Amino acid sequence: MSLSLKRWLAAGVAAAALAPGLAAAQSAPVAEWQLDTIIQPSPFRGVHGLAVAPDGEVLGGSVVGQQIIGVDPVSGKARVIVDRPAGQADDLVIAPDGRIVWTAFLSGEVRAISGDALQGKAAPVQVLATGLPGINSLDFDDGGRLYATRVFLGDALYEIDPTGATPAKQLLEGMGGLNGFEIRGRTLTGPLWFKGKLARVNLDDPKVEAFAEGFKVPAAANLEADGKVVALDTVTGEVKRVDPMTGAATVITKLNPALDNLAIGEDGTIYVSNMAEGAIFQIDPKTGGTHTIIKGDLAVPGGLVAVPKAGGGSTLHLADLFAYRTIDGATGKVTDVARAYASNLENPMNANYDGGRILLTSWFAGGVQMFDPATGAELGHVNKLAAPMDALMADDGHLLVLTAGGTIHKAALDGSAAPADQKPVVEHLVMPTRMIWSGPDHRSVYVAETGAGRIVEVPVDGQALRVVVGDLKAPEGLARLPDGRLVTVETGTGQVLAFDPETAKGELISTGLKGRVGLEGTAGMPPAYIPTGIAVDDAGRIWVAGDRDGSLVRLSPR
Repeated sequence: MSLSLKRWLAAGVAAAALAPGLAAAQSAPVAEWQLDTIIQPSPFRGVHGLAVAPDGEVLGGSVVGQQIIGVDPVSGKARVIVDRPAGQADDLVIAPDGRIVWTAFLSGEVRAISGDALQGKAAPVQVLATGLPGINSLDFDDGGRLYATRVFLGDALYEIDPTGATPAKQLLEGMGGLNGFEIRGRTLTGPLWFKGKLARVNLDDPKVEAFAEGFKVPAAANLEADGKVVALDTVTGEVKRVDPMTGAATVITKLNPALDNLAIGEDGTIYVSNMAEGAIFQIDPKTGGTHTIIKGDLAVPGGLVAVPKAGGGSTLHLADLFAYRTIDGATGKVTDVARAYASNLENPMNANYDGGRILLTSWFAGGVQMFDPATGAELGHVNKLAAPMDALMADDGHLLVLTAGGTIHKAALDGSAAPADQKPVVEHLVMPTRMIWSGPDHRSVYVAETGAGRIVEVPVDGQALRVVVGDLKAPEGLARLPDGRLVTVETGTGQVLAFDPETAKGELISTGLKGRVGLEGTAGMPPAYIPTGIAVDDAGRIWVAGDRDGSLVRLSPR
């Protein structure tokens, strides 16, 4: 329990009674709010690489969730095999010696763990290669040699020492995004993400030879027993079978966009991952019949904002990393507005509403995208920003951008200003994650300063800030209740707190979010990682997005 919360509760309960009677002191205010889980938790925070274990269990990797999760293909039951932060797998494979080997995309490492991990036994993680940001896909050849590629944060093919004794050896570069591939013999077969083609590489004489085209964005390719190629198109959602000699393709089945990777079992069964749905599908290779093994309603829920409807009620707008989604405040129905890779959407992490626009920010993509909340049409896109965490519309027509580096600066809507010309109006904030206007005059903003553990009021003309309340445990998200109080989530404790912005007198709303919020980032990432979203609808209900467990909860005043 934070010091500030003790101070707030002391307004109604003697401070001397807080330590011995903590539960009793908190029970009264918490009981006034009902917590309902509107969208249930799910195992994956985006699922990427797949592998089939010797016993048939399907292993899925999650970069953002930083886990490797095993899923029973019959029951759909999931278990964590490699936990955070080590499990950051964009692709994974079972090595000839039984180890699990994977690519840690954000950390730029190739990692391995003993096959004992499949039996639930503790084992150390071994680093086989470092200094490879964007390391993406990998596989062993028939002789036990290991190869991996960088995509998005690089574009190269490497041979990796499976023992980790020697550095990675670069073989090719500039291939065009050689993504989820498979090796048979000494031939590598995979997709060229940025060229819309499938290609092969003779590893004894490395060069790229394209053999099939006609894909929007091919994400992965694996080989069936007879040498036919199964490939995914992440834009169209098509799973295709391709003749490697002629390049002729037929559609096996069609799924939703945002497909990422695939694996083929010993019996020929095809397994496909969808990152926007946290899903793994099982496909009959003969009939194309599809079975959902596991799926989540949300992927990586982040920033959240409630927009009133004209006839009453609210629609929630959610930045879900691989999708921009709306949730009906009355029914909880989830609707996709846009998906990453299948559209121009760039991995949204936070969402705000200002000037009649939905503002989606992504520190990873370095941009702010603007959408019409009614139609879902994109209204503009400002990029080349320095790790934007949140955005509002300034009165002079510029964007007001909050950055992970602790600044608030203005950016032209047409993106004309270079990063060096985007002069900060506020500096020296400590890992801020959210800002909202303090009033209709737009003279200042309230900011959740996560790194400093406080909420501050910041004049946009650069004058000195005012600490509204401090001593918080990693507050993320900020919204305003109908009575004018501010509400935030202490991600360090899982508590939802409301407080008067003038007096700091507060109320404990809920203690029920521990384990649901506060997804930790990996080394080198912003500490807030995925901003925890909190919003207040027109009925005064509080909504919180579970960035850690994929849920959405609603807190209603009784």
